[in-house]
Amino acid sequence: MMRDEKEDTFKWIFKEFIHMVGGKHPQTILTDQARAMELAIEAELPNTVHRWCKWHVLKKAKESMGVLWSKNSDFKLEFHKLVHHMIMEEEFEAGWQQMLEKYSLKKHTFLMQIYEVRHKWAKPYFRGVFCAKMTSTQRSESANHMLKGYVPPGCPMHLFLRQFEKLQFDRESEQSFQEKRTLLSGVSLRLNLPIERHASKVYTRAMFEKFGEELYKCGAHVLDEIVAKKVYKSTHVDAAAREKWSKVEFMIQVDDEASFFSCECGMFEHSGLVCCHALQVMILFRLSKIPDKHIMKRWTRDANDVLPAHLVRYQKDRGPPSSDTFRHHTMYTKALECVLLGDSNVRCYDVFMTMMKEVQATLLPLSAEKDGMGLAEREQQNQVLVQKQAETLQMQGGSTKPACDGESSCSGIAGQQNKHPRGRPTTSRDKAPYEQQLKRSRFCTI
Repeated sequence: MMRDEKEDTFKWIFKEFIHMVGGKHPQTILTDQARAMELAIEAELPNTVHRWCKWHVLKKAKESMGVLWSKNSDFKLEFHKLVHHMIMEEEFEAGWQQMLEKYSLKKHTFLMQIYEVRHKWAKPYFRGVFCAKMTSTQRSESANHMLKGYVPPGCPMHLFLRQFEKLQFDRESEQSFQEKRTLLSGVSLRLNLPIERHASKVYTRAMFEKFGEELYKCGAHVLDEIVAKKVYKSTHVDAAAREKWSKVEFMIQVDDEASFFSCECGMFEHSGLVCCHALQVMILFRLSKIPDKHIMKRWTRDANDVLPAHLVRYQKDRGPPSSDTFRHHTMYTKALECVLLGDSNVRCYDVFMTMMKEVQATLLPLSAEKDGMGLAEREQQNQVLVQKQAETLQMQGGSTKPACDGESSCSGIAGQQNKHPRGRPTTSRDKAPYEQQLKRSRFCTI
C-alpha cells in the first residue's frame, strides 16, 4: 500500500506502527536487503534486532554463484548446511573458511560481501535473540499474496475495507478451526513419558509435534554428568562421523532450584521451545512437568487468554482469582502507585499525607452505608456462614468439618441438598408437586 520505498516513508510507517502497538518496540524484525528500510530501522527502532531474510540471501547466492549452484555440485549442499544447521560462531567460521578453500573462492566478490554482514543473516549470531523460529519473510509474503486474492487491483477504499474484513473473518474462522482441532483431536505419544503427557496438555497440536521431534532427537545424544545437579554435557552418538568443524558437544547448566535449564545451543532463547539437550537433563531429573520458565504462553492452548493490565490477575495461567473484588483491586493498585510517588522525597510525603487525610475525612461519612460487596463484608459473611454450618452439623451429630474450606473463593450461598432414595438410581427426573398424582382416599372426604 506504499507509494514509494524511500527512507522517510519507512520512518513514518515504523513510527505509526510503534504508536499503534502502545509504544513497545519489537524484539526482532525480518526484512529484505533494502538499504532504505535498514536506515529507517536504525533510526526508529534502535532497540530492535534487525535480521535479513534467509530466503533472499539464498536467492542472491543462486544468482551470483552461477555453475557452482547446479544440481550436481556439492557447493549448494555445503552452503545450505552453513546457513541452516550451524549453531555456534566458531563452527560457522571454521566451516566458511573450509568451504572457501575447497572451492577456491577466497576472492569471490559476492561471498566477501555477505561474509562482512554475516551478523545479519547467519544463524549462530542470533542464538540469544527470540524470533519465534522464523528465519524468512515468508509469512509476510504469503499474507500479501492472500490479500491480492481478496482485493482487486485499483479498487476504491470502501471496497478495500469490505474485502479486508472478509479476509480477516476467514482467517479467524481458520484459527477457530485449528483451536477446535487442538481441543478435540487426540495426540500420539512417542515415548509415553510424564513430561511428554504434560506437553500434550499444555501445547497446541502443532507445537506438540515440534516438541515430539526434539524428544525424538534425545536418542541421538549421550548425557554425561560434569558437576552433580549443576552441569551436564550432551554428546552426539555419531560425533566421529560428523565434520571436523561441526559442534557435537553441548553444555547444559541447571539452576539451584532445577527450574531453568540453560543450554549453549540457545534454542529456547531463539524459538521458545526446549531443546533436546535440556530435555535429556529433565528426563534424568525425572520431572513430570515442563518447568514454568520453559513454557512460553504464545505456544500454549491459552495463548489467546490475554487480558489488560488491570485484569491480568484473572487469566487462567494466574490460577483462581483471590477474594478481593475488581473494585478493591483497582483502588489498591492506584493507592500503591500514589505511595510509590509519595516516597520520592519529603515534599511528596507531606503532600501525600495531607491529601490522604482529606480523602479519609470525605469518605468517612459516605462509608456508613454498606452495599454488602466490600471485601470486609464478604469475608464476614463467609465466616458467619461457616460458623452456622458447623453448629448445624454439631447439632445433627455429624462431622464438624464445614462445607467451605475457609478459602475466600467460597460462595455465600449454600447449595440445595437433595435427598436421594435408596436403591439403584433411575433415569427419571424429579417431578414438581403439581405433577405428582394425588393419592385417592377410600372414603368420601366431604
